[in-house]
Amino acid sequence: MGAGMRLLLIALFSLVFYPANAEKIRITWKGDYAHNSETIWSPENKYHKSGLTKNFMNGAPEEHSKVQRDGVLEAELLLPHVEQPVPFVILLHGCSGATDRVVRSWSRRVAKALNDQGYGVLILDSFTTRNVQSTCGAPNYHWGVRRVEDAYSAMDYLVEKNLAKPSDVFVVGRSNGALTTIMIAEDYEVRNHPHRFAGGFAISPTCLGLEKSVFAAPFVIFVGDQDDAVVDVKACEALGKRTESPVRVIEFKGATHGYEDEGANSVFHGWRMKYDPRAERYTMATIFQLLKSKDFKGGIESR
Repeated sequence: MGAGMRLLLIALFSLVFYPANAEKIRITWKGDYAHNSETIWSPENKYHKSGLTKNFMNGAPEEHSKVQRDGVLEAELLLPHVEQPVPFVILLHGCSGATDRVVRSWSRRVAKALNDQGYGVLILDSFTTRNVQSTCGAPNYHWGVRRVEDAYSAMDYLVEKNLAKPSDVFVVGRSNGALTTIMIAEDYEVRNHPHRFAGGFAISPTCLGLEKSVFAAPFVIFVGDQDDAVVDVKACEALGKRTESPVRVIEFKGATHGYEDEGANSVFHGWRMKYDPRAERYTMATIFQLLKSKDFKGGIESR
């Protein structure tokens, strides 16, 4: 293939995956909160302790052991054609990053559907400016909690720029981003940030280790009962059985990891990935309904 043809294909690819209303932005990262510490990643402190950090880069292997106090995040801003501020949704990618082809396709599809309904969308990239390629493998609690401050920094940006209504910012995360979505709702996170998410939607998270968490914001978990990436679906069900916080768990029979991705039918890091249009439609319908009503309720639902 000649150089000219390659450039043409790249240009066409960009047109498909970069909508006309998308604006690339950079967001100042904020992490200097009371619940965070100076503890740097180590084999002995590789989960929550080093994840709750005041450093933008905190020495994890995926960021090549680099430690850096300040930093910025890249994101794409997609605004509906209405006057701002508007209700907003922040999208959080999974372990393969925001630039992964499948993830970009999903993000575009979701963003367009939300824009069409008057919602602003911010597609947040947690990896590029940290030089992280992937965090895939065993459930990664370190990166789950690390990315919580990414999401809150993004919400601060949207509110401070008068793009988003402060009481109408939601988060939708997939896989590792879904774990982050759950952690965003933990009580100490909600109490220590100036702005609060109105609700969250976690698609295919792992829920192990979260059984004792105290939540102060509502969220919904969507998970397939054949998802071998989340390790134990019953751990998610346990969150839906709690009564002190509105955690709703929707379990899809026969669905696997990546059920929301059109055309998916493969094995990724040992996980079965298969598109389930029925589960995807119900997921999106539920998200749209709750974005409008904010009527979050707890419990377990099997579909």
